[in-house]
Amino acid sequence: MPGARRRENLGIRSSEVIELAEQQLTRPGAVTRAQGPGDTPMETGSRCRSEAGVDEAPNSWALVVLLLVAAIGAWIGRYVILHAPDAAQFTGEKKAALELWAGLIGGFCGYSLAAGFVMTRWSWQVLKIFKPRAPLGSAVRWALATGLILVTVWLATSGTPAATVNGRPVHLFLRELNGITIAGGVVALPGLVGFLALRSLAGNDSQWDEEPRCQILMVARLRQHLRRLLGAFGLFLTLLVVTTAARRQVVLTLHKNATYPQEYVLLYGLIAVAVLALFYVSATMAIDRRCERLLDRYAPIPDPGAEDISTPLKRRQDLSALLGLGASWQNSFQNGIVVFAPLLTALIGTALPK
Repeated sequence: MPGARRRENLGIRSSEVIELAEQQLTRPGAVTRAQGPGDTPMETGSRCRSEAGVDEAPNSWALVVLLLVAAIGAWIGRYVILHAPDAAQFTGEKKAALELWAGLIGGFCGYSLAAGFVMTRWSWQVLKIFKPRAPLGSAVRWALATGLILVTVWLATSGTPAATVNGRPVHLFLRELNGITIAGGVVALPGLVGFLALRSLAGNDSQWDEEPRCQILMVARLRQHLRRLLGAFGLFLTLLVVTTAARRQVVLTLHKNATYPQEYVLLYGLIAVAVLALFYVSATMAIDRRCERLLDRYAPIPDPGAEDISTPLKRRQDLSALLGLGASWQNSFQNGIVVFAPLLTALIGTALPK
């Protein structure tokens, strides 16, 4: 029948494209011509755009510099707390709680400063993938959207008094915490913009007019950047919740009759999870949609009435695994742990004694 013959021809053509992509993965230097359905033929001897920053590996001094930056940030954070005017109220046994909290603040500031440099570099690598370059208008919109979300979170949390003594709010280290919060928002901005850049890159059809091999490599590169940003930003928010729980202990150490609800720590955990999930899920869904389109394009579902459907189904399964669709439960569990780590930390913090 003409319809069956047409579907069979499409299946043969898609199989040829997949075989061509596999040959290119094994022989990246070969010069071939990729022709997909509706594609403009192009020579493939050039390097893929997603490989542009692969050779830009950090030199041997990068780790030393990064550790130095983290140490400087930790010293600054600890110094700001221990030399604040409110620190003079902690004497004797009370000073131990302040020292512990100052150490956690130092660790948070040190990691945040180092993570800010790293996430900025990763986000810049994502922007370099855009062709011919990242649109300036889109970058401005990403920055404005991220800044608006951060300001909204800050307003939502700053208006809630952390602790009260006889009905009056306690504002220990308020000026120092506001400064650290603003600095933390500046540090988090590049990482959040990186999530939005990944989402835009995955959803823009004009960025995917390369040969099949380069499209597959781009998917792998986007998922790699997504995992990096998720891990770095997840730990950043987890440390934020840890320092919030430790501040509760500092306030209760100084004011024995203070009221500091445990739900305040949970509030920080919930907000952190909501922010991280919002950016991560939006980027993940965009990449998965792109992978589904590539899968349907290069390995369509065969006709159930065909004599041999095992071969095209096996090819579709292999390509699906190569694109990262249908991730294993281990990967899903690991990503879920990272996303919900701030909330889990908050739950542990509420279990600490008053």
